Amino acid sequence: MLFFASCNKKQILEKLDHDITVIQITINEDYLWSPDSGLFVIGNNGIALGNCNSIANYNQNWEFPAELTLSQNGEKTNINKVGFKIKGNCTRSNAMKSIGIYWRKEYGEKNTDYPFFGEESANNYKRLFLRNSGNDFGITHIKDATITQIIKEFTAAEIQNYKPSAVYLNNDYWGIYNMRDMITPHHFKYTYNVNEEYVDILEGNEQSPKADDGSTNLFLDEVIHFVQNNDLKDDQNFEELSEKINVESYMDYIITQTYIANGDQLENNVKWWRDRTTYEFRKWTWIIYDTDLGFNLNKVNEFWLGDLAGDHRSGFFLFNQMIKNDKFKDEFLERYAYFIDYVFEKERVKHIIKNLMENIEYEYTRHQKKWNTITKHNWNKKINQLIQFNNERNDFMQEKINNLIDEED
Repeated sequence: MLFFASCNKKQILEKLDHDITVIQITINEDYLWSPDSGLFVIGNNGIALGNCNSIANYNQNWEFPAELTLSQNGEKTNINKVGFKIKGNCTRSNAMKSIGIYWRKEYGEKNTDYPFFGEESANNYKRLFLRNSGNDFGITHIKDATITQIIKEFTAAEIQNYKPSAVYLNNDYWGIYNMRDMITPHHFKYTYNVNEEYVDILEGNEQSPKADDGSTNLFLDEVIHFVQNNDLKDDQNFEELSEKINVESYMDYIITQTYIANGDQLENNVKWWRDRTTYEFRKWTWIIYDTDLGFNLNKVNEFWLGDLAGDHRSGFFLFNQMIKNDKFKDEFLERYAYFIDYVFEKERVKHIIKNLMENIEYEYTRHQKKWNTITKHNWNKKINQLIQFNNERNDFMQEKINNLIDEED
């Protein structure tokens, strides 16, 4: 549902004391606070969303016109007119809400070539995700970004780019947002030069997925039906499956999610994609995103790895069939051991966490004052708990995986 109206134009702030990217959004105040159409209020036109408890305007899929200006490295770039939406699931109830930014032809430009994440990333965007840190809001504010940065150079799974930003909403300071690219067909178009009309993005349970975009039919027919009717112990059958799915991405997806002990991994925040027309991207590839429930000290000694750990939840259906193949199982365990020894190596992870913390440390005091989040002292303690989790988890998972490797010998 689109609403079009001219924005209230406010004077752009001339001097901004920030050492991270600054995003200034100008939008008609009615689109934020009106009981009828305000996106930041419970209001009069609310709806329910999924399993969330609230009935509110902010659950609506409304999009309103806005203007966006970006300041980076002391230079201002007027990105001009865009669409503005509230994003996320139950975290919409936070006062600081996640925001979706949309370039559309009806606003003036159908995309932008601004390099939000650096020259090495995609050079065109139609969507930008300003994330409130999801379930990590008010805690570390870097957890999902931390996990992305840890695996970024090693994983065959798809991930989102990240950059911290300070957001102003109609000249009011609105806190630290995690700037991410949005996982939509447009992301794959501009990243891999595929036709977005032929991109399938699926989510949820492997055996009964939902189509975020495209169709579930081919995945169910070509992958699930094939696995249900062919014994993957047979190398020829497994080789045929490997022509349908990106086995390396699935491996890395399972390794990452089980290592970080992400309880959301099996049903809720699961996505995979493919392009129906190109040879290079024809295989289903898994996407790692929204990992806020990982790196939790309360789960540091939890172990779930499908049938390898006596875990029979449906989210491991495909994995449980694949590990019947001895070659895959051996390669999977070797890959897991590599991730433990190198990707999640203790000092390496500590260095990444400290760097991400330092990137927003100067900004955190202003953010904490705006949203009354935990004190800087307690914030530092929460950051250190991420390091503690990895130190303990690394030892725990090394023992578990080594035991499984020994069983295979």
